[in-house]
Amino acid sequence: MEPARQYFAEHAVEHEEVIYSAHRDLPDLIDYLKGLEASHTKAVLLCVAGLSAALPGVVVMNTQLPVIGVPVPCGPLNGVDALLAISQLPGGVPATTVGLHKKTPLNAAMAAHRIIQLAES
Repeated sequence: MEPARQYFAEHAVEHEEVIYSAHRDLPDLIDYLKGLEASHTKAVLLCVAGLSAALPGVVVMNTQLPVIGVPVPCGPLNGVDALLAISQLPGGVPATTVGLHKKTPLNAAMAAHRIIQLAES
């Protein structure tokens, strides 16, 4: 996520980084999302996920905030499985995704920034 961190720093985009696993931290993740919703914060959630990439789908089903899935190039398919898992979520599960390459976090950060700017205007 370093390219995203750099983009946020260069453009003075306020952001928060938290780490949760849809598999290992589900109750804590849902509590975090409930707190975020209750705060009425205008935010876009970047969900970094590899392999089965469950995180973006779990997050989008537990919040009304926009979610961008960020596939990680790892595992035997080098992230293609994560990209497909995010991009092929079923109808009614409105997560978006970005491409799979070394600048993927940058694209996610830029897209999130644009969405936030729309919400602020």
